[in-house]
Amino acid sequence: MKILLAVDGSEHALRAANEVAASAARLAQPLEVVLLTVQPPVASGLVRRFLSKEALDAYYRDEAQAALEPATGVLAAAKLTADTHVVVGQVAQTIAEFAVCHGCDQIVMGTRGLGGVKGALLGSVTSEVLHLTALPVLLVK
Repeated sequence: MKILLAVDGSEHALRAANEVAASAARLAQPLEVVLLTVQPPVASGLVRRFLSKEALDAYYRDEAQAALEPATGVLAAAKLTADTHVVVGQVAQTIAEFAVCHGCDQIVMGTRGLGGVKGALLGSVTSEVLHLTALPVLLVK
């Protein structure tokens, strides 16, 4: 089984990583983990005008490292290796497309679980991913 674990460094993403580690211990078959963090692009032309490409790349790299570090630690403690990826793009769309392109069987991600009217008004990456993919998505709250 090949799982895409999408993380952003949050407490909710850490819970999702813990769920993947626990699932791996329960499964009789090997679990292949693809660990992904998506960095939203810096949209402002003004920011891009004053930052060099190198500075922007360093920013994305630092943010990605901070997002990946907690999940990487959980997976390592569970003796799981992950194929790790960093992508700059629209978060939900990138997660959905990346899972399909990399032959994943399932997407696992954390959610704040706002639900109801508040969740609908604010929108969320998780709800967008659910609308954009036909793959099973495990949401960990």
